[in-house]
Amino acid sequence: MSDSTQRPIPADAGGFISREEMETLCKNHDDEHAQQKSMGTHVKAMCFGKDKVLELLNQPDCTALRIYYGLKIDTDGDGIKEKKMVLVAVDSEGNDILPPAGDPATGSVAKSMSSALILDQGLPCPTYCSGGGTKPPTQ
Repeated sequence: MSDSTQRPIPADAGGFISREEMETLCKNHDDEHAQQKSMGTHVKAMCFGKDKVLELLNQPDCTALRIYYGLKIDTDGDGIKEKKMVLVAVDSEGNDILPPAGDPATGSVAKSMSSALILDQGLPCPTYCSGGGTKPPTQ
C-alpha cells in the first residue's frame, strides 16, 4: 500500500448498530446460504472468549482488531469446507500485527512481532448457540 492511500486506524473505528439492523444483516447472510443451511453445514457465527480477545487487543501497539474470513479446505475427507474467522491485532497505521514470516502459522506480514498472536478456533453457531434468547444489558 502506498503512503498516499494509507489511512490511520483510529482506536474507535466501527459503529454500533440497532438490533433490527443486525437481524436484517444476519437474515440476508442466512438467505444467501440457504443451501448450506438445509444441509446442516451453515455456520452463522463464531464465538470467541473475552480472555482471548482481550489478550489479542492488549498486544503492544494494538489499536484495532481485524477479522478475516477464512475457509479451511476439506482435510479429513468428509467434503466439508469449514468457515473460519481469523482475528488479528492492527496498529494505528493499519498494519496487521503478525508473527515473523518464518513462523509456519503466518502468511504475508505487514508488521512482525515475535510474540504476536493470531486468534482462530472460535466456537461455531449453530452448535455453540443459545436457543435464540437474549440477555438484557446490565445497568
